[in-house]
Amino acid sequence: MSDHDELPDLQGMHIMVLDDDPSIQRSLARALRGLGGEVKTAGSLHEAKLQLETHTPDVLLADLQLHKGTGLDLLPFYQQRFPEGLFYLITGHGSVDSAVTALKQGVRDYLLKPVDPIALARRLQRDFASHNRPSSLENKLHPYLLFRDPVMAEALADIPRFAALDEPVLIQGETGTGKELVAMAVHRLSPRAAGPFVAVNCGAIPESMLESELFGHERGSFTGASARHRGRFEQASGGTLFLDETGEMPLQFQIRLLRVLEERAVQRIGAEQPISVDVRIIAATNRNLHDDVQAGLFRRDLFYRIDVLPIKLPPLRDRRLDIILLANHFLQRTFDEMALQCNPPVFSKNAEDLLLSYSWPGNIRELRNTMTRLAVHLPENIREISPELLKKILPQLFSTSAASGGQGIYIPAGATLAEAEQLLIDAALKQSDYNRKEAARVLGIGERTLRRKLNTK
Repeated sequence: MSDHDELPDLQGMHIMVLDDDPSIQRSLARALRGLGGEVKTAGSLHEAKLQLETHTPDVLLADLQLHKGTGLDLLPFYQQRFPEGLFYLITGHGSVDSAVTALKQGVRDYLLKPVDPIALARRLQRDFASHNRPSSLENKLHPYLLFRDPVMAEALADIPRFAALDEPVLIQGETGTGKELVAMAVHRLSPRAAGPFVAVNCGAIPESMLESELFGHERGSFTGASARHRGRFEQASGGTLFLDETGEMPLQFQIRLLRVLEERAVQRIGAEQPISVDVRIIAATNRNLHDDVQAGLFRRDLFYRIDVLPIKLPPLRDRRLDIILLANHFLQRTFDEMALQCNPPVFSKNAEDLLLSYSWPGNIRELRNTMTRLAVHLPENIREISPELLKKILPQLFSTSAASGGQGIYIPAGATLAEAEQLLIDAALKQSDYNRKEAARVLGIGERTLRRKLNTK
């Protein structure tokens, strides 16, 4: 059988058919479902808009002439909710002028009735594959970052240009948004890619050890210094030094860091001479350094020294199109790590809706950990994850208090101490609008202790 004789495969494609003729709805839907597509139908603009409030199909097939309005009236509504979707108009009354007008507005194509379902399906398969082929940005960042949402694409758009330079990069974003992965992408795309990438969490190192960790020390320079130690700056020479949680660095140490950045040299504790270092700095913080500068918590001169090439990462709740993409990715990764010789089950539409309804205060890190717990507790040979199963395994995500941000918090029976602690920390952060100092006060622990617990999540 030739490739042309093979039936098209619409597996995984979500399609909506808008037509006020019920017989056309039924025949198109039946044919497209028979080829693997997931198809919903609507008989009016109003019905289609109601469905689009909760469902964003990859493909929308709309009849041009409806009893009330036209299929083209739905285009702006669809594009606003799913900019990456494919929109087709179907009509029995085609004209060159109307086709040109529709195409200029963003319609993928203008199809004439009667529509051959097999030819249509081949067209959809080809267009869908072409349209969803990764852009050059996605190609470049794919080994490090997985995304589809335009909000994330916009946030990362400058990475290739920033990577080509040697100036400092400042990555800002909430805890768990993937700041270290972005730093790694900048490094791997830069001329320094062959050099080392050294990461250090400034908030996780005790103040007394920070100088030694970053700048190194000579043998015998202090009690316990039994050997020479090359600091992180020296280790990263010729490559990139990633300073995570820069906003947690003590003020007195910020002066030392500024001097190193300006002189491009470090001096080990106990050493007589400075050592030149060739390092590109990428800093990251989940704090608003502008506010910290105004409050006197962060040096203005250091801020301007590191805030040369800024990258602002959106929280996961603002990049909804990536939630299911990442959930499936983390589920597959856990199956691979468990050496399971089968594909992970798929989420039902209602289960996807549950995942999308959650605010994910811990961002990608929370989603990754959640999918790991889900994979470990899934029944054997399950093929689809239902909302009931999701609620049973992960009740903390969907309890009334967790979803509404209420004062209570639900800790499921059987939760480990670590899981209960994580729920309490997440609730305190949410209650305090992610102010770590206030969250630590609510939890009755020190801010440094809270930072350490967050850094090990």
